[in-house]
Amino acid sequence: MGQPLMIYVAEDSCKGKPIEDSRLVKKLLELSDYKTEHLPGLLPLVPGMPVILTQKIAIELGLINGMNGIFRQLVYEEDSVSTDTISKTFPSNARYIRKPLYVIIEIVRSTIGSNFEQLGSNVVPISLMEQTFPFNIADILLQCIKVKVKL
Repeated sequence: MGQPLMIYVAEDSCKGKPIEDSRLVKKLLELSDYKTEHLPGLLPLVPGMPVILTQKIAIELGLINGMNGIFRQLVYEEDSVSTDTISKTFPSNARYIRKPLYVIIEIVRSTIGSNFEQLGSNVVPISLMEQTFPFNIADILLQCIKVKVKL
């Protein structure tokens, strides 16, 4: 599509405070999805990709768990974009987004009317939700210590 790949980067925190140690952040981003309740640390986003809503957003509008849609756009704070390579999995021109505001999704089988200028009738903005999960961070800290010792 001629656009660089956008990667949403999870903002991990512990007891409400952002995790700042770069080694620990890197380890958390690399965790398998099955260890993070299927929440990816790095989420690639491409306009036109299919998406499925995983939570009830607005029952009266039919925005319910399992509804299919198409990702159209990620709206984010401009100062949150980085081109520094976080993962070798993605192309070198990928842009990493740390402060998303909301996504714009087209709900394919919907008759949602929109009063938002510049949006089609089946297109809705969806704000991002925070989700937490319990995790034993001691396992990751031990891995960081082992890495430090090996250096």
